Amino acid sequence: MECHDFVEQAVERLANPAAGNSPELDSHLESCERCRAEIEAVEGAWVRLGADPDATMEPEFRRATREMLEAETLRRRIAPIRPRGWMPVLQAAAMLAMGVGGYLVARVAAPGGNPSTGSPAAATRTAASIPDLTKQPKLANVAFRPADASGRIGISFDVTTRYTVEGRPGDKGVSDLLAYMVAGSGSTEGARGKAIDLVSQRYGGETAVSPQIVSTLVETLKNDKNPGVRKKAAEALGQLPPSPEIRDAFLAALKGDSNPAVRIASVEGLGKAAITLRDPAAIETLREKANDDRETGYVRVKAAKALQRVDL
Repeated sequence: MECHDFVEQAVERLANPAAGNSPELDSHLESCERCRAEIEAVEGAWVRLGADPDATMEPEFRRATREMLEAETLRRRIAPIRPRGWMPVLQAAAMLAMGVGGYLVARVAAPGGNPSTGSPAAATRTAASIPDLTKQPKLANVAFRPADASGRIGISFDVTTRYTVEGRPGDKGVSDLLAYMVAGSGSTEGARGKAIDLVSQRYGGETAVSPQIVSTLVETLKNDKNPGVRKKAAEALGQLPPSPEIRDAFLAALKGDSNPAVRIASVEGLGKAAITLRDPAAIETLREKANDDRETGYVRVKAAKALQRVDL
Protein backbone atom coordinates (compact mmCIF):
# COMPACT_ATOMS: atom_id res chain seq x y z
CA MET A 1 0.00 0.00 0.00
CA GLU A 2 1.00 3.62 -0.54
CA CYS A 3 1.05 6.39 2.03
CA HIS A 4 -2.41 7.73 1.19
CA ASP A 5 -3.84 4.23 1.71
CA PHE A 6 -2.41 4.10 5.22
CA VAL A 7 -3.81 7.56 6.00
CA GLU A 8 -7.29 6.44 4.89
CA GLN A 9 -6.98 3.29 6.98
CA ALA A 10 -5.95 5.33 10.03
CA VAL A 11 -8.95 7.65 9.60
CA GLU A 12 -11.28 4.64 9.34
CA ARG A 13 -9.79 3.26 12.57
CA LEU A 14 -10.30 6.62 14.25
CA ALA A 15 -13.98 6.56 13.26
CA ASN A 16 -14.40 2.98 14.43
CA PRO A 17 -12.07 2.15 17.36
CA ALA A 18 -13.71 -1.26 17.77
CA ALA A 19 -12.23 -2.33 14.43
CA GLY A 20 -9.04 -3.27 16.26
CA ASN A 21 -5.33 -2.96 15.53
CA SER A 22 -3.56 -3.23 12.19
CA PRO A 23 0.05 -4.42 12.55
CA GLU A 24 0.80 -3.28 9.01
CA LEU A 25 -0.52 0.23 9.71
CA ASP A 26 1.30 0.47 13.04
CA SER A 27 4.54 -0.65 11.41
CA HIS A 28 4.19 1.92 8.65
CA LEU A 29 3.51 4.74 11.11
CA GLU A 30 6.56 3.75 13.11
CA SER A 31 8.81 4.15 10.05
CA CYS A 32 7.10 6.99 8.11
CA GLU A 33 7.40 10.34 9.86
CA ARG A 34 5.31 12.15 7.22
CA CYS A 35 2.31 9.84 7.59
CA ARG A 36 2.63 9.84 11.36
CA ALA A 37 2.53 13.65 11.49
CA GLU A 38 -0.42 13.83 9.09
CA ILE A 39 -2.46 11.28 11.02
CA GLU A 40 -1.71 12.92 14.37
CA ALA A 41 -2.95 16.23 12.92
CA VAL A 42 -6.14 14.57 11.65
CA GLU A 43 -6.74 12.82 14.97
CA GLY A 44 -6.11 16.02 16.92
CA ALA A 45 -8.63 17.91 14.78
CA TRP A 46 -11.11 15.05 15.17
CA VAL A 47 -10.91 15.30 18.95
CA ARG A 48 -11.14 19.10 19.01
CA LEU A 49 -14.38 19.06 17.00
CA GLY A 50 -16.35 17.90 20.03
CA ALA A 51 -14.24 19.31 22.83
CA ASP A 52 -16.33 22.38 23.63
CA PRO A 53 -20.12 22.65 23.66
CA ASP A 54 -21.95 25.49 21.95
CA ALA A 55 -22.35 28.58 24.10
CA THR A 56 -25.80 29.04 25.59
CA MET A 57 -27.71 32.31 25.58
CA GLU A 58 -28.48 33.60 29.05
CA PRO A 59 -32.09 34.76 29.69
CA GLU A 60 -30.89 38.21 30.81
CA PHE A 61 -28.90 38.66 27.61
CA ARG A 62 -31.90 37.54 25.54
CA ARG A 63 -34.14 40.05 27.34
CA ALA A 64 -31.70 42.95 27.00
CA THR A 65 -31.06 42.22 23.34
CA ARG A 66 -34.77 42.04 22.57
CA GLU A 67 -35.37 45.40 24.28
CA MET A 68 -32.50 46.92 22.32
CA LEU A 69 -33.89 45.65 19.02
CA GLU A 70 -37.41 46.80 19.86
CA ALA A 71 -36.11 50.29 20.67
CA GLU A 72 -34.20 50.37 17.40
CA THR A 73 -37.32 49.19 15.56
CA LEU A 74 -39.35 52.08 17.01
CA ARG A 75 -36.60 54.59 16.28
CA ARG A 76 -36.40 53.59 12.63
CA ARG A 77 -40.16 53.08 12.32
CA ILE A 78 -39.86 49.67 10.70
CA ALA A 79 -42.15 46.70 11.12
CA PRO A 80 -41.56 44.90 14.45
CA ILE A 81 -40.11 41.42 14.35
CA ARG A 82 -42.43 38.66 15.47
CA PRO A 83 -41.34 36.81 18.65
CA ARG A 84 -41.15 33.41 16.91
CA GLY A 85 -38.55 34.71 14.51
CA TRP A 86 -36.16 36.05 17.14
CA MET A 87 -33.59 33.27 17.30
CA PRO A 88 -31.53 34.08 14.13
CA VAL A 89 -31.63 37.81 14.97
CA LEU A 90 -30.60 37.19 18.58
CA GLN A 91 -27.74 34.97 17.49
CA ALA A 92 -26.46 37.64 15.13
CA ALA A 93 -26.86 40.28 17.83
CA ALA A 94 -25.01 38.06 20.28
CA MET A 95 -22.02 37.81 17.97
CA LEU A 96 -22.03 41.58 17.45
CA ALA A 97 -22.34 42.24 21.18
CA MET A 98 -19.49 39.87 22.01
CA GLY A 99 -17.24 41.63 19.50
CA VAL A 100 -18.13 45.10 20.79
CA GLY A 101 -17.89 43.89 24.40
CA GLY A 102 -14.42 42.51 23.85
CA TYR A 103 -13.33 45.83 22.37
CA LEU A 104 -14.72 47.80 25.30
CA VAL A 105 -13.10 45.48 27.85
CA ALA A 106 -9.78 45.85 26.06
CA ARG A 107 -10.10 49.65 26.22
CA VAL A 108 -10.96 49.63 29.90
CA ALA A 109 -8.07 47.31 30.75
CA ALA A 110 -5.46 48.95 28.54
CA PRO A 111 -2.77 50.95 30.36
CA GLY A 112 -3.58 54.62 30.11
CA GLY A 113 -6.94 53.98 28.52
CA ASN A 114 -10.02 56.06 29.27
CA PRO A 115 -12.92 54.00 30.58
CA SER A 116 -16.25 54.70 28.95
CA THR A 117 -18.78 56.91 30.72
CA GLY A 118 -20.48 55.06 33.56
CA SER A 119 -17.67 52.56 34.17
CA PRO A 120 -16.68 51.97 37.80
CA ALA A 121 -13.78 54.03 39.11
CA ALA A 122 -10.40 52.29 38.88
CA ALA A 123 -8.58 51.10 42.00
CA THR A 124 -5.17 49.43 41.77
CA ARG A 125 -4.58 46.97 44.61
CA THR A 126 -1.66 44.86 45.66
CA ALA A 127 -2.10 41.12 46.04
CA ALA A 128 -2.55 41.61 49.77
CA SER A 129 -5.62 43.85 49.39
CA ILE A 130 -8.01 42.01 47.10
CA PRO A 131 -11.76 42.21 47.73
CA ASP A 132 -13.36 39.89 50.27
CA LEU A 133 -13.98 36.69 48.30
CA THR A 134 -15.82 34.94 51.14
CA LYS A 135 -18.92 36.92 50.12
CA GLN A 136 -18.63 35.40 46.61
CA PRO A 137 -18.80 38.66 44.64
CA LYS A 138 -19.56 38.51 40.93
CA LEU A 139 -16.51 39.56 38.90
CA ALA A 140 -17.35 41.35 35.66
CA ASN A 141 -15.25 42.60 32.72
CA VAL A 142 -12.25 40.48 33.72
CA ALA A 143 -8.99 41.24 31.92
CA PHE A 144 -5.48 39.84 32.37
CA ARG A 145 -2.18 41.67 31.95
CA PRO A 146 0.82 39.55 30.94
CA ALA A 147 3.79 39.30 33.27
CA ASP A 148 6.24 42.21 33.23
CA ALA A 149 10.02 41.95 33.46
CA SER A 150 9.82 41.26 37.21
CA GLY A 151 7.21 38.52 36.80
CA ARG A 152 4.29 40.57 38.15
CA ILE A 153 0.92 39.99 36.49
CA GLY A 154 -2.27 42.03 36.61
CA ILE A 155 -5.89 40.94 36.91
CA SER A 156 -8.56 43.62 36.41
CA PHE A 157 -12.28 43.25 37.11
CA ASP A 158 -15.38 45.12 38.21
CA VAL A 159 -17.23 44.57 41.49
CA THR A 160 -18.51 47.82 42.98
CA THR A 161 -15.43 49.52 41.56
CA ARG A 162 -12.77 48.69 38.98
CA TYR A 163 -9.97 46.68 40.60
CA THR A 164 -6.55 45.91 39.17
CA VAL A 165 -4.76 43.40 41.39
CA GLU A 166 -1.02 43.24 40.78
CA GLY A 167 1.51 40.75 42.09
CA ARG A 168 3.54 37.65 41.33
CA PRO A 169 1.70 34.35 40.77
CA GLY A 170 3.17 32.99 44.00
CA ASP A 171 1.71 35.81 46.10
CA LYS A 172 -1.16 34.57 48.25
CA GLY A 173 -3.60 37.23 47.09
CA VAL A 174 -3.03 36.40 43.41
CA SER A 175 -3.27 32.65 44.11
CA ASP A 176 -6.49 33.13 46.08
CA LEU A 177 -8.02 35.23 43.29
CA LEU A 178 -7.06 32.74 40.58
CA ALA A 179 -8.41 29.82 42.63
CA TYR A 180 -11.68 31.72 43.08
CA MET A 181 -11.96 32.34 39.34
CA VAL A 182 -11.02 28.76 38.41
CA ALA A 183 -13.78 27.50 40.71
CA GLY A 184 -16.26 29.52 38.69
CA SER A 185 -17.85 31.06 41.76
CA GLY A 186 -17.89 34.61 40.46
CA SER A 187 -16.64 34.80 36.88
CA THR A 188 -17.80 33.98 33.38
CA GLU A 189 -16.77 30.82 31.54
CA GLY A 190 -14.43 32.84 29.34
CA ALA A 191 -12.66 34.43 32.30
CA ARG A 192 -12.56 31.08 34.02
CA GLY A 193 -10.84 29.48 31.05
CA LYS A 194 -8.28 32.29 30.88
CA ALA A 195 -7.57 31.90 34.60
CA ILE A 196 -6.89 28.18 34.07
CA ASP A 197 -4.61 29.03 31.14
CA LEU A 198 -2.73 31.47 33.36
CA VAL A 199 -2.23 28.76 35.98
CA SER A 200 -0.81 26.49 33.25
CA GLN A 201 1.61 29.16 32.09
CA ARG A 202 2.83 30.62 35.39
CA TYR A 203 2.90 27.74 37.89
CA GLY A 204 4.80 24.48 38.16
CA GLY A 205 8.39 25.65 37.59
CA GLU A 206 10.07 27.91 40.12
CA THR A 207 6.67 29.24 41.23
CA ALA A 208 5.03 26.96 43.77
CA VAL A 209 1.29 26.41 43.35
CA SER A 210 -1.03 26.74 46.31
CA PRO A 211 -2.91 23.65 47.58
CA GLN A 212 -6.11 25.64 47.03
CA ILE A 213 -5.47 25.95 43.29
CA VAL A 214 -4.58 22.24 43.02
CA SER A 215 -7.77 21.19 44.84
CA THR A 216 -9.88 23.52 42.71
CA LEU A 217 -8.41 22.15 39.46
CA VAL A 218 -8.91 18.57 40.66
CA GLU A 219 -12.53 19.28 41.51
CA THR A 220 -13.01 20.94 38.12
CA LEU A 221 -11.55 17.94 36.27
CA LYS A 222 -13.77 15.54 38.17
CA ASN A 223 -17.11 17.34 38.15
CA ASP A 224 -17.37 20.26 35.73
CA LYS A 225 -20.14 19.85 33.16
CA ASN A 226 -18.21 21.64 30.40
CA PRO A 227 -15.75 19.26 28.65
CA GLY A 228 -13.71 22.21 27.40
CA VAL A 229 -13.18 23.40 30.98
CA ARG A 230 -12.35 19.85 32.14
CA LYS A 231 -9.76 19.60 29.37
CA LYS A 232 -8.15 22.89 30.43
CA ALA A 233 -8.09 21.69 34.04
CA ALA A 234 -6.35 18.45 33.01
CA GLU A 235 -3.78 20.39 30.98
CA ALA A 236 -3.12 22.76 33.89
CA LEU A 237 -2.70 19.86 36.33
CA GLY A 238 -0.29 18.25 33.88
CA GLN A 239 1.99 21.30 34.15
CA LEU A 240 2.20 21.05 37.94
CA PRO A 241 4.56 18.81 39.94
CA PRO A 242 2.87 15.37 40.19
CA SER A 243 1.27 14.46 43.50
CA PRO A 244 -0.99 11.62 44.67
CA GLU A 245 -3.99 13.98 44.52
CA ILE A 246 -3.25 14.93 40.90
CA ARG A 247 -2.52 11.31 39.96
CA ASP A 248 -5.87 10.15 41.38
CA ALA A 249 -7.69 12.85 39.39
CA PHE A 250 -6.05 11.64 36.16
CA LEU A 251 -6.88 8.01 36.98
CA ALA A 252 -10.55 8.90 37.52
CA ALA A 253 -10.72 10.94 34.30
CA LEU A 254 -9.15 8.20 32.21
CA LYS A 255 -11.56 5.62 33.53
CA GLY A 256 -14.74 7.70 33.60
CA ASP A 257 -14.63 10.85 31.46
CA SER A 258 -16.72 10.57 28.30
CA ASN A 259 -14.75 13.17 26.33
CA PRO A 260 -11.70 11.93 24.38
CA ALA A 261 -9.93 15.30 24.55
CA VAL A 262 -10.09 15.18 28.35
CA ARG A 263 -8.74 11.62 28.36
CA ILE A 264 -5.87 12.60 26.07
CA ALA A 265 -4.85 15.44 28.37
CA SER A 266 -5.21 13.08 31.36
CA VAL A 267 -3.12 10.30 29.84
CA GLU A 268 -0.32 12.79 29.18
CA GLY A 269 -0.46 14.02 32.77
CA LEU A 270 -0.59 10.49 34.11
CA GLY A 271 2.48 9.60 32.09
CA LYS A 272 4.38 12.39 33.81
CA ALA A 273 3.11 11.20 37.20
CA ALA A 274 4.16 7.62 36.42
CA ILE A 275 7.72 8.75 35.70
CA THR A 276 8.00 10.94 38.79
CA LEU A 277 6.05 8.93 41.35
CA ARG A 278 6.91 5.44 40.02
CA ASP A 279 3.32 4.56 40.90
CA PRO A 280 2.12 1.02 40.01
CA ALA A 281 -1.51 2.15 39.63
CA ALA A 282 -0.54 4.83 37.09
CA ILE A 283 1.63 2.42 35.10
CA GLU A 284 -1.08 -0.26 35.08
CA THR A 285 -3.73 2.21 33.92
CA LEU A 286 -1.48 3.33 31.06
CA ARG A 287 -1.04 -0.32 30.05
CA GLU A 288 -4.81 -0.86 30.10
CA LYS A 289 -5.42 2.22 27.95
CA ALA A 290 -2.73 1.27 25.44
CA ASN A 291 -4.41 -2.13 24.92
CA ASP A 292 -8.07 -1.08 25.18
CA ASP A 293 -9.80 -1.87 21.87
CA ARG A 294 -12.75 0.32 22.90
CA GLU A 295 -10.57 3.41 23.34
CA THR A 296 -9.84 5.91 20.55
CA GLY A 297 -6.63 5.33 18.65
CA TYR A 298 -5.12 8.65 19.69
CA VAL A 299 -5.54 7.92 23.42
CA ARG A 300 -4.04 4.47 22.96
CA VAL A 301 -1.02 5.87 21.12
CA LYS A 302 -0.49 8.51 23.80
CA ALA A 303 -0.67 5.85 26.52
CA ALA A 304 1.84 3.64 24.69
CA LYS A 305 4.26 6.55 24.23
CA ALA A 306 3.92 7.47 27.91
CA LEU A 307 4.83 3.90 28.88
CA GLN A 308 7.91 4.05 26.68
CA ARG A 309 9.19 6.99 28.72
CA VAL A 310 8.76 5.13 32.01
CA ASP A 311 11.90 3.25 33.07
CA LEU A 312 10.20 -0.08 33.84
